[in-house]
Amino acid sequence: MEVVAVIVVIAVLCLVLGVKPIYLAFAAAALISAMAIISVLMLMYFFVRLLFAKKHKAVFSRIDKSPVHRFKVAYYTIDGEEYPNIFPEEGFLHNILYRSDRSSTVYLTRSRKFVYDKFACLTCTVGTMTGLLFGAAVLYILY
Repeated sequence: MEVVAVIVVIAVLCLVLGVKPIYLAFAAAALISAMAIISVLMLMYFFVRLLFAKKHKAVFSRIDKSPVHRFKVAYYTIDGEEYPNIFPEEGFLHNILYRSDRSSTVYLTRSRKFVYDKFACLTCTVGTMTGLLFGAAVLYILY
């Protein structure tokens, strides 16, 4: 929310100082493009890490704060040891998405610090493929 307020203040200051609105539109387009590129690069990084992770059977144990980040994550138990998921937990349908009564397949990273559950795998795969297809479409349109 603070970022939006800062952007609005900067835009108003630019208009007061005489910057043409077309330049602000180009700046907005550049900002959105940069955010999209950063998102795709981040998803590609996680996708490559997922490719080198080892498959394990795990049981969902709880949802709690991440040991590294500010958001809540799902924790899974593998061979008596608990590992946090790499992405934030889904904010809805906890009873359906996270079930402790059955085991599920997760991918444990090489550093053995995080796991990728099925939702993280889906996010990495679909996000990376969509980003690459979108980037290819943009390049095709530009050239």
